[in-house]
Amino acid sequence: MRGIYYFLIGILLFYIDTIIGLVIPMHFGKIDVIFVPHLTLMYLLILTIYRSFGVALILAIFFGLITDLYYGSIYGLYMFGYILAVVVMDRFFKIFYKDKV
Repeated sequence: MRGIYYFLIGILLFYIDTIIGLVIPMHFGKIDVIFVPHLTLMYLLILTIYRSFGVALILAIFFGLITDLYYGSIYGLYMFGYILAVVVMDRFFKIFYKDKV
């Protein structure tokens, strides 16, 4: 049941991330600056730390595919990026923070 909640929270953060990117472009003279917060990536990294690595990896694959299909200039870029970020975060967290409890 928790897995469904992780999935629904991730979907919600994906859409909030998209809305923030569309609503908040800033203009400095003739330069347009668009801030994209990447809430989905931060959520996946938090899941990697505080929940299991397997759940975060499955969600990284799913949300990477969804992001690739939604933004889609180069397919697979976000998926492999999310997977790489989750794996690196898991490895670094195991090395540098030994006492998880």
